[in-house]
Amino acid sequence: MQKKKVIIEDVEKIIEYLEGKSDSIIELIENNRDCEYTLFQKYITHSDIITAGKRNGKDQSVDRNYLYYLSNDKMFEMEQNQEMESAKQSNIGMPKEFYQKLEMPILERRSGQQSTQHEHPRVNDYADVYLVNDTLKYFNIEYTKKVFEKLGKKVNWNFEKFKLTLSNGNFTPIELSEAIHGLGTESDAYFHMLRRNIFKGDSFICLIKSNMDTHKKELYILLEKNPIFFTIIGETNQLWENYLQLKNIKDLNKLTTEQKLLHKNDEKNRSLQSKWKDMLAAEMMNYTSVENEVFCPFTYITADYNNLKTLYRASHIKSFADCDSDEAYDINNGLLLCANADALFDKHLITIDENKEIVFSFVLEHDEKLKQLLRLNNEIFKSILNDERMHYLEFHRNEFMKKEALRKLGVIDDEIVSE
Repeated sequence: MQKKKVIIEDVEKIIEYLEGKSDSIIELIENNRDCEYTLFQKYITHSDIITAGKRNGKDQSVDRNYLYYLSNDKMFEMEQNQEMESAKQSNIGMPKEFYQKLEMPILERRSGQQSTQHEHPRVNDYADVYLVNDTLKYFNIEYTKKVFEKLGKKVNWNFEKFKLTLSNGNFTPIELSEAIHGLGTESDAYFHMLRRNIFKGDSFICLIKSNMDTHKKELYILLEKNPIFFTIIGETNQLWENYLQLKNIKDLNKLTTEQKLLHKNDEKNRSLQSKWKDMLAAEMMNYTSVENEVFCPFTYITADYNNLKTLYRASHIKSFADCDSDEAYDINNGLLLCANADALFDKHLITIDENKEIVFSFVLEHDEKLKQLLRLNNEIFKSILNDERMHYLEFHRNEFMKKEALRKLGVIDDEIVSE
């Protein structure tokens, strides 16, 4: 099966992508501009999760999916509407281009044989392999245990056994092997322990550094938590906050409404918008069973995010013009909506009430045909509406009611017709 992937080879685009993720790896690139770099990114799927952290066969209950950012009740509910995964492989699948770049063999099943499990080439024979330490703060067993507790999961692990110690400095050298289905085998003891902290929907990033003079290669592994992780544990994503500081978002409080909008649409902030949208997409991937699949929680329009990213919008709940610096790119102040739903939501022609039900403006409330064509006649996906989002939706409802009153008076807001 073709592995979905994001591959970046332009060094400036790699640096832009890594902003807000790892200062140490950006510093390494800047200090070694004479080398070539290739970045691979993927979101962890059910098949990538370590065997001990997931359901491993359809005869097992979905509550064995420990390394999911979902409660058991939510998984049981989802199973009623979609078949949840039960793949048995447990290596981190990578595209063929990854192995080609490392000049490693690509393992394939031989005709007439069930497996090639005896073949486990060492990645270290082709490249020095390192974990990037400043991306691993939240990938430790104490945080994993905290997620289990917050979600009410009873996991019978010896947590003391899986405590990891990182090397001094920026990078931790590790041993890594390749198996028929991807990276990581039980012989890779340290990496195997680390994988007990990698949940479905987390981001797995590999940077290959190639020295063109010596032909020496280095592989750097970066990990990034799915945004839903921070909502669950109730902590701030400090790396994201540092990135917002870099982009001067903290200065928003000093700006007028017009200046805020100019700031939002400034060319240099496009990467910030894109990163925020990617975070919203990654969060939605927690509720699907297909790799890279997302859906609009209002219309259920579903697509592969890597292929059809343009189909969706990163929609602010409390409008950007009204946000302070802490609200502007709070993940819980956003929804990943398809373009039609975003247009109506952004202009306050629809909103969400206290019971998590969609509310229509009178201008389309009774137009059942239009609502059907827009796919807005079904119950919205409520699981995404956590307490933090419901708080922001209070602002959206208040603005909806103000605009609705003006519409009923026949007053048309210039903003409504500006597009």
